Amino acid sequence: MKRLTQRPLKNWQFILILMLLFFFATLAAVWHVSQLQSRLIESTAIKNAHLFSDALTEFRTLYTSEVVNTARQHGLEISHDYATKEGAIPLPATLSMLLGEKIGQHASGSKTSLYSPYPFPWRKGTGGLRDPFKEEAWRFLSQNPDKSFYRFTERDGHQRLRYATADVMRPACIQCHNSHPDTPKSGWKVGDLRGILEVDLPMDRVIAQTQADLEGTIIIFGSLALLGVIGIGSVTSKLRRTSVELQQRVEERTAELAEKAEMLARSNRELDQFAYVTSHDLKAPLRAIANLSQWIEEDIGEQLNDESRQQMVLLRSRVQRMDALIQGILDYSRVGRVAEESETVEVSALLEEIIDSIDPPPGFTVAVAAGMPVIETQRIRLQQVFANLIGNAIKYREQDDGRVDVSVEDIGEFYRFSISDNGPGIAAEHHEKIFGIFQTLQARDKIESTGVGLTLVKKIVEDQGGEISIDSSLGNGAVFHFTWCKEIKKS
Repeated sequence: MKRLTQRPLKNWQFILILMLLFFFATLAAVWHVSQLQSRLIESTAIKNAHLFSDALTEFRTLYTSEVVNTARQHGLEISHDYATKEGAIPLPATLSMLLGEKIGQHASGSKTSLYSPYPFPWRKGTGGLRDPFKEEAWRFLSQNPDKSFYRFTERDGHQRLRYATADVMRPACIQCHNSHPDTPKSGWKVGDLRGILEVDLPMDRVIAQTQADLEGTIIIFGSLALLGVIGIGSVTSKLRRTSVELQQRVEERTAELAEKAEMLARSNRELDQFAYVTSHDLKAPLRAIANLSQWIEEDIGEQLNDESRQQMVLLRSRVQRMDALIQGILDYSRVGRVAEESETVEVSALLEEIIDSIDPPPGFTVAVAAGMPVIETQRIRLQQVFANLIGNAIKYREQDDGRVDVSVEDIGEFYRFSISDNGPGIAAEHHEKIFGIFQTLQARDKIESTGVGLTLVKKIVEDQGGEISIDSSLGNGAVFHFTWCKEIKKS
């Protein structure tokens, strides 16, 4: 119940953090939009100034090539003071500046100017590099005539863009500039920087246009942000209620599972006790029967004929089989139910112990391949698997000079062990049957067997997350393969 009272507080903390994150994300988005707006205003102003400058330059070039040359052929004078002379037309530069001035007055409010450090005498009062921007523009464009030079400035509370481009000497103009009696500089060559064309563009109209374009976007974004806040509040409120309900269900389910786990543990303890008592109570009479038969045979041995002696031996073998069967069933019931401690196991050393305890008959070979791993696992379980498989190969041999080979292969998360023999083999139709409990392929009177061993092996291997299989055919020996996890299985 204590966790239930704390959960809403944690939910509100989560909601608060989520709201703060959304708030800061909104601020970041607004700032980003503001930056985009500033860059858009600047790029739009630069583009407009570039178009204006290109238009004036193109007009000047066209006027020079199409009008001035034709006028000279007809004897007209090209002069800056054309208004006071009869039969004169304006210079290209003069008419370009006049056109820029008229456009600025009637439309954009822009100003244009053409200047250089070499003004003609009639422009000394207004020409030349008269402010730091013009000086800086001249230095820059002298080195980079194919680029533009601009600065954003503020004048009388209004933002403006001053955009300057290089006015280079053209082939059609070079003769006039070099031969004019009032030229401030001679020796001009094609491509020389003769002046700078500057467009002084007010930003007010561009700013207003851009803000109008972005206003709808900002309104939509603000609406989405408001809807997002409302949605987050609604969803988190519902999530809080759902979280409390889920927490209650989880705690109820946890209590049920804990109760069932306790019942299961109690049942396992009772089953262990039952198995122990049962095996003890069954084995004790069996031991008594075996001992009694031995005593009877010793006491009246002279009176027993060969058939009676054989019956006594058969009786004791049946008792031993029953004892082994009870132990096998007990071992089978404990697999996966009783926790076993893990330890570091050197498989080669474990196999040596198993082979020594089985004690193969003289002439029988059990060969263990090199490279057996060292793993952290349940030693007893691995020992049971190897002992059963190797023991079966020896038990069902057809001759005393048989052979068993034990090898291993690393297949990633598992080791794949193989136990092969040169025994009688197992027909394909019996490959599944041999893993069934109490199943044997030969009569128990011929070869003593409980029919539990391979069933126990299969259960142990699968409990460890592995698999077991057999490759065999009648008369060609058998190979048992089983996989064993490199890391102990967590229960």
